[in-house]
Amino acid sequence: MPQTSATTFLSNRSKKKVSLRLILVLPFVVQIFAAVGLTGWLSLRNGQKAVNEVASQLRSEITARIEQQLNTYLDTAPRVNQLNANALRLGYFKPDELESAERYLWEQIQAFPSLPNMGFATKSGEFIAIERQENGKLFFKRVDKESRTELHIYESDSKGNQTKLLKISPSNNILNRSWYKDSVRYSRPTWSEIFSITGQKTLSLPAGHPVYDESGELRGVLVANFLISFLSDFLQSLKIGRSGQTFIMERSGLLVGSSTLKEAFIIKNGKLDRLNALDSTDDLIRLTTAHLKERFGNLTKISKSQQIDFTIAGQRQFLQVMPFQDSRGLDWLIVVVVPESDFMDQINANTQTTILLCLGALALATVLGILTARWITSPILRLSAASRAIASGDLKENVQVKGIEELEVLGQSFNLMAQQLRESFEALAKTNSELEIRVEERTAQLTEAKQLADTANQAKSEFLANMSHELRTPLNGILGYAQILERSKTMDPKELQGINIIHQCGSHLLTLINDILDLAKIEAQKLELYAKDFNFPSFLQGVAEICRIRAEQKGIAFVYQPSSEMPVGIQADEKRLRQVLINLLSNAIKFTDSGGVNFKIEYRDNGTGEKLQSYEQKPSSPIHKIRFQIEDTGVGMTPEQLEKIFLPFEQVGDSKRQAEGTGLGLTISQKIVEMMGSTIQVKSQSGIGSVFWLDLDLREASDWANTTTTANQRKLVGYQGRKQKVLVVDDKWENLSVIVNLLEPLGFEVTEAKNGQEGLEKVEKFNFDLIITDLVMPVLDGFEMMRRIKNLSHYKDVAIIASSASVFATDQHKSLEGGANDFIGKPVQAEELFDILQKYLKLKWIYDEGKNEKISPIPFSSDPQSLSESKSVVAPPPGEIELLFELAMRGNVKGIVKRSEHLEKLDQKFVSFAVELRQLAQGYQVKKIKEFITSHRIEKE
Repeated sequence: MPQTSATTFLSNRSKKKVSLRLILVLPFVVQIFAAVGLTGWLSLRNGQKAVNEVASQLRSEITARIEQQLNTYLDTAPRVNQLNANALRLGYFKPDELESAERYLWEQIQAFPSLPNMGFATKSGEFIAIERQENGKLFFKRVDKESRTELHIYESDSKGNQTKLLKISPSNNILNRSWYKDSVRYSRPTWSEIFSITGQKTLSLPAGHPVYDESGELRGVLVANFLISFLSDFLQSLKIGRSGQTFIMERSGLLVGSSTLKEAFIIKNGKLDRLNALDSTDDLIRLTTAHLKERFGNLTKISKSQQIDFTIAGQRQFLQVMPFQDSRGLDWLIVVVVPESDFMDQINANTQTTILLCLGALALATVLGILTARWITSPILRLSAASRAIASGDLKENVQVKGIEELEVLGQSFNLMAQQLRESFEALAKTNSELEIRVEERTAQLTEAKQLADTANQAKSEFLANMSHELRTPLNGILGYAQILERSKTMDPKELQGINIIHQCGSHLLTLINDILDLAKIEAQKLELYAKDFNFPSFLQGVAEICRIRAEQKGIAFVYQPSSEMPVGIQADEKRLRQVLINLLSNAIKFTDSGGVNFKIEYRDNGTGEKLQSYEQKPSSPIHKIRFQIEDTGVGMTPEQLEKIFLPFEQVGDSKRQAEGTGLGLTISQKIVEMMGSTIQVKSQSGIGSVFWLDLDLREASDWANTTTTANQRKLVGYQGRKQKVLVVDDKWENLSVIVNLLEPLGFEVTEAKNGQEGLEKVEKFNFDLIITDLVMPVLDGFEMMRRIKNLSHYKDVAIIASSASVFATDQHKSLEGGANDFIGKPVQAEELFDILQKYLKLKWIYDEGKNEKISPIPFSSDPQSLSESKSVVAPPPGEIELLFELAMRGNVKGIVKRSEHLEKLDQKFVSFAVELRQLAQGYQVKKIKEFITSHRIEKE
């Protein structure tokens, strides 16, 4: 009987099925719940600890940021005073010359919008100033010698000129103003008390700057006021938690600025009164100030930055106070206060969220445990079935498993797997066939994509050509009238120099437009160099003047250092060399925010000190190795950036600077320099600056003057023979105006037509000796007009000149095939136009044999000794000689030119000396300048 019972028990136990899923779910749920609960508890504890650290970091960061911004803002007024003091010392700011002084102050206040006024008071009580009202209008204020108790206020126009007297008001003695007395008392630049500007609802902080003459006597005090509202605007822009605040106050408790109050003053009876922090309507500012006074006894005892915790209405507040002082007398307190609730609200919310997450994690862990168990048992069952199938050795037979639930599922899964395996082999063959079809379809898509890319490239070329055409049309007017004005007899040399700069800048813009098209030529390997003889110093001076203008506009220094040994004339592609140099200089200026750019030209021999000789040229035509070097103090580049700067469309620097260029300049420049037999080298350090240089072997051109300056030396004034009639056809009035104003002064009879149809009507009425026509015009284009004119018997021998802004050679060839005798591109160059007229009209020009009114080329070959011997030269006094010698030793050519102009005004007998000295300076012949000054220096001794 016992034996039977045991057998029955074992038999029942063996029939009981144990689920694998239950074994997997329970431990999984327990582990997940324990991990989530522990994580929640740690997050609660660490959250409390992190509040203090975050609050401390936030206060420190906000305080440091405010301090940094204060240093930046408050540096403006003293810096302007220093600039004005320098200008006063150098003679650029002349308070005695009213118009000059007002213009100088007007230009200064335009550059500094944070300054409401600036001025200068003499020690005798005279005063001149400029003030910006809240509405943006500018007024001049002046206290004269005759009426020192009256303040005259004048209106200013948009160009800085005094227009009319607005009013005369009583004026307290300027010498009693706090900024004047403080500056004189301390004998150094200093801040004075904050005050309200008369008639304006704002506060200003005056900065005084005493000015002394060479003997140490006080000349007066410069003043520049800083708008306090700029500080409040900055403080209001700060985000300090949810309800945190910051404010700045003086040691007396008077507010300077706040992140919650727009202005740090109140208006009583129409008068502005400073607001004390203890009287502020803002509870946090008032209570924080009261706590500081209670803690330290007096605000003046706060000597260092401190972080303090205190409570307001039972709520904890995080406070940081830091003194702010500078060398000019400022002594303020920067206060940052943040309620603890800004941080704890989120912590408390996170606590509730953590509890909910723990409960959710328990439920989720249970569900995931069940799903995971199912996911795990399924592959185990399939593995068991596969093992049995492999053991049987026959995959085609079905496996029957009974008695155990998992094994029953295992058998069914195996049978299904075997069937799917057989079907998979069949599907694989079908997939291979479909793959071949997809490859063919993909190949067709790639072919179509290539066609689209070719279409896009064609559209790009057409777009560049159209943009070039549209830009060249206004440039034709700019460059055309620049050439017309250069030929004027009524302008003085300085005006002609300005017109010459306009001409150079316009030519540079035209070069930039052509640069965009150069990329396509480089890709097609059709870029070529065209060498010609030209004046090398004049060429470099022109490049330097263009770039100096850009540097001055940006407010950085630009230094041009030519070598005294460089040849006067060279043979090279002037256009491409200018393109390379201007691109490198423009990049240096663009990436330099402070400091300056140095453009240096060095003469370098071939290593033996001898000049290289070309086997193709005569021995008298040497080759010089010239180094062009551009140094800047800009942002610099990293080694990774240096590896990519010569790649197309690659730009370095921040996104703002990248938006200023196309990324093609250095690529094109490197290709051009390589065609010239050299390469552009570069060294750079990030944050320090960059140096670009290239060495070129340039052939000297001994007869450059005969090939490049003949036209400049002889002014064209007319032609011999009968009056020639010229018809000009163009739909742009500016293009018509340029040609008319070039030809009519020379004696041509010019008739205008606005389109091809009007041109045909003029041809039928009159007989013309030559026709100049545009190609693209409304009503009737130039091609059809030329075809019809050539069909007229009496016009078969009349020359037709096509003129267009198109850059495609196909359009030029098309115009010649359509009946044109020649082609001239836009912008029209005067000398090229005159050459064509001489060619087809068989003209003999008449030149002005008198003194050339135009700016003549700088005489670079003048010898000081020969100049001194050619006529009587009276040297200036020894003091002037020593000053000139010092300028020459420093290489300050610009300063020498200014001193030569001063000598001409000093005495008529020094004119010859000044003219000869200025000619050498304008030619940048530093060595000869030293010899010239030294010879007269010895004579004086």
